Amino acid sequence: MRFSRMFGPALAALVAAPVAAADLALVIVNSDYDRAPDLRTERSERAFDLALDRAGFQVFRGADLTGPEMHKLAGEFSVAAQADDDNRLVIVLSGHLAGSTSEGWLMGREADRPDLFAVGAQGLPLAPLTGLAGSAPGHAVVMVARPEKMAEVGAGLTAGSAPVPLPEGVTLVQGPNAGLLALLQDAILDPNTSYAEAAEAAGTGVDLTGYLSPDAGLLRVTTTDTGEIAYWSAVRDLNTVDAYQAYIDRYPSGKFIAEARDAIADLELEPERRAQADEAALNLSRDQRRVIQSNLTAIGYSTRGVDGLFGPATRRAISAWQEANGQAATGYLNRPQVAAIQAAADRKAAQLAQEERDRQAAVERADRAYWRDLGQGQDEAALRAYLNRYPRGVFADTARERLKIIDDRRAEEARREERRDWETARRNDTEAAYRDFLNRYPRGRYADEARAALQAIEDRRQEEAGREERRIWETARGQDSVAAYRDYLDRYPRGRFADEARSRIDALQGNTRDSREVAKAKREEAGLAGNPVTRLLIEQRLTGFGFNPGPVDGVFDARTRNAIRQFQTSNGLPTTGYVGNDTMALLIVGGH
Repeated sequence: MRFSRMFGPALAALVAAPVAAADLALVIVNSDYDRAPDLRTERSERAFDLALDRAGFQVFRGADLTGPEMHKLAGEFSVAAQADDDNRLVIVLSGHLAGSTSEGWLMGREADRPDLFAVGAQGLPLAPLTGLAGSAPGHAVVMVARPEKMAEVGAGLTAGSAPVPLPEGVTLVQGPNAGLLALLQDAILDPNTSYAEAAEAAGTGVDLTGYLSPDAGLLRVTTTDTGEIAYWSAVRDLNTVDAYQAYIDRYPSGKFIAEARDAIADLELEPERRAQADEAALNLSRDQRRVIQSNLTAIGYSTRGVDGLFGPATRRAISAWQEANGQAATGYLNRPQVAAIQAAADRKAAQLAQEERDRQAAVERADRAYWRDLGQGQDEAALRAYLNRYPRGVFADTARERLKIIDDRRAEEARREERRDWETARRNDTEAAYRDFLNRYPRGRYADEARAALQAIEDRRQEEAGREERRIWETARGQDSVAAYRDYLDRYPRGRFADEARSRIDALQGNTRDSREVAKAKREEAGLAGNPVTRLLIEQRLTGFGFNPGPVDGVFDARTRNAIRQFQTSNGLPTTGYVGNDTMALLIVGGH
């Protein structure tokens, strides 16, 4: 049955009667803050109040209110606004603002650096107020003043600005406090000014967005057919799909055609909306939402995380649970459903706890049986086998204590055995004895002492070898023969006196010089370097050219003679080992 058949007579009666309207305003101006910077808006709420009062509005006003006081005043305004569906509404908010990425708040007088979790108690949320304004499309103006100073806010909030959700048909005005007051007095409350004309008349820094009709204004009388307005008012009173469809059939190009279609869509979604409203009425905290997500996950409906935010995954989980339990799958919860989910989660937790107790009991039975089968741990192998299987078993501590006793006894015996071996090595005091001890105990208690003993033996050996080498060398020097020097070199080819031995062999054999050259050079050296100062100079020059003459002391010993011969050979001179005229000349001017 269509609307025109069901409600035609009632609508006809309503068309003939004028529609009553209530003009309501909410004005909150906060300027004097306890902890935030004060704002220059003192007593401006009286100016807003006066302008609205003269225009016939019932004004709910407040100044310098706390968060709870603002909530109370807004609640009173909401009750009055919802008492009549055909209101004209003005909302004026001025003071410090705080906003998150999606929500905004007017901060109360007591605000003290609120964060995202505290701002709800210290501020008035904007979204419910703009939602209330949305109930009077075309007849609602929301004015939000931008503060000239910034208050400090905590984590998750931004000071000085706030997102303002804007329903269809609502006009939003933002700007400085004085600009809003001027626009309200001069344009918005003028019966001859449309919303679009008010936007053009706005002063610097004042912005109008949302519903900006060139034909309609807050108080402006439009040219729309009064019969259509009355018919529409009756349709809104009935608020049914058939009523709105009747309006569409009667006025296919009517002024409210878009609103009628939106209303039909809303009514068709009403079950979901009711469910959404039921959940909103629960006023669930974030912690309570986390509990619900955890419970849903526990009973098999994954919310893909427990974060206290009901996103798409959580809504799907709720819908799946509702469908599985024979309820409308709206994705929103009411109080009985929350309780049912909690009860199911409790049952699941109890079941899992019982299963865990049963499992633990079975494990303990197997644990005790294995301990019995091992003879209750009477030997080391049994104790280790038990701990490998049950490292946290019933008898694990007992097994470890017994193994510690066994290990301590073994360690003590090992220490005694090491001590005996060390004493044996000390008595023998030989390299073989110490090396045998280190092979057995490379990190033993006496390892460092054994190494020190070996080093002492090696030092003695080296010292003895040095004494033996010098003895052989002294014998060779005493014999001063090629055979004696060769015997020394055979024993010590890299010995301390090897270079001297080779030099003396060369001298005795006469392989690299002529005896007359030697005699001549020897005579020349006696004349050139007969004093210690000249010999010091010669040794310094040899050292500077990279030939080692031994100590620079003015004494020409075997090392000095060897260095002279090396210098002569390097510079193509006769290798005599004596500083003759040619050798002296090159030493002075620079050889190589």
